[in-house]
Amino acid sequence: MKIKSLSPWLALGLVVLSGSARADLEPFSFGASEAIKHDDNVTRGPSSEREGDWISTTEISAALDQALGRQRLTANGAFDVNRYKDLHRLDANTYSLAGALNWETVGDLSGAVGGDSARQQYVYGLNGEVLGPDGGTTRNLQTTNHLFANAQLGGLARWKIFAGADANERKYSNPLFEANEERQWSGHAGTSYSTSPDLSFGLQGHVTHGVYPNLILGSSHDDFDQKSLGLTTKWQISGVSGLDAALGYTRADYAEQPSNHFVNGSLNWTWSPPSHFVVLVGLSRDSSADTGISGAITANDSLTGRSINSVGHISATYELTAKTSLVANAQYTQRHYENAVFQETVPGIPVTINGSNRTTLFSLAAHFMPTRTTDLNCSVAHEVRHSDASVVVLAPSYIDNTVTCTASIKFD
Repeated sequence: MKIKSLSPWLALGLVVLSGSARADLEPFSFGASEAIKHDDNVTRGPSSEREGDWISTTEISAALDQALGRQRLTANGAFDVNRYKDLHRLDANTYSLAGALNWETVGDLSGAVGGDSARQQYVYGLNGEVLGPDGGTTRNLQTTNHLFANAQLGGLARWKIFAGADANERKYSNPLFEANEERQWSGHAGTSYSTSPDLSFGLQGHVTHGVYPNLILGSSHDDFDQKSLGLTTKWQISGVSGLDAALGYTRADYAEQPSNHFVNGSLNWTWSPPSHFVVLVGLSRDSSADTGISGAITANDSLTGRSINSVGHISATYELTAKTSLVANAQYTQRHYENAVFQETVPGIPVTINGSNRTTLFSLAAHFMPTRTTDLNCSVAHEVRHSDASVVVLAPSYIDNTVTCTASIKFD
């Protein structure tokens, strides 16, 4: 296999360099990695339109973790060079940046301010947006920007009060996806009380105002306001088992769509017996725009979408040795649309969607850390999505299989 503009010997070089990765760079750290992946359905098309390819991702990264008295400044960034063996039209450079100042004062008052930005390759059908002409086979970079601020009063006390605010923006490089660009402003506040070190209860409210600035439905932009109220609990059942849960109610009012209201919640259980196992089981129901890990694809952001997503997942990690581990994942996602209005492929013509798609994902990964600073891992993933006939215009049914191997090194 030959992939243009790549460093085929980088993986081997990372292993060789691991022996000399001894420098004390505190508070900085640096890293590099090389990933080779084969994806047999790169564009997530139906069986008759499958396009497979080999993909190389070369990444360099850096991070900062600096104490400033009672405060702490953290920052990290990564730059990726993504190259395809045959589908050169999808070649792209992507990045991720994040930074935060964690502050603390006397009187049990603490918080954080910061932001992050990421540009990644959008895979058609992953998020459920409408396809424009050639929108699924040409390069489309998705950029998400996020700013946040939060504060908490209570410290280690039993009673805590917290509040925060977020601003999110999502953009696309492909003009055919302009109607799916989104901006959101949100705020949350709540309180929690610990009856013991192992059990706590909480109440939280969340409000969001969002707009699709390039989507005109009827006589206005498709603005919306969403309000949620929920109860939460965390319970450390034993030294090897923990549970956290949330249950709430959400209502979303749209300028040009019917209102949407539903029960939301989550349930997560962690089990880590002394037999080298860690098992995570979770259920959730919400309107998060992106749900699931979708194999090796990274396309998650915190924006609210126009669907209700029910997710069940289970993962198990087993440490074979101190340096070797296996990770297995299984996930099922149902994304349901009810009277959701989207921009049709013909600009200015909206389409109303009622229906669901269902995605199952299985993956298995093996990790090997020959030294403290290096990591070698390989994974396989199988993903299948079935869409109702009414939802195919948003996201077609597909089958996708990937095999990925990554070598990475970190200097700190």
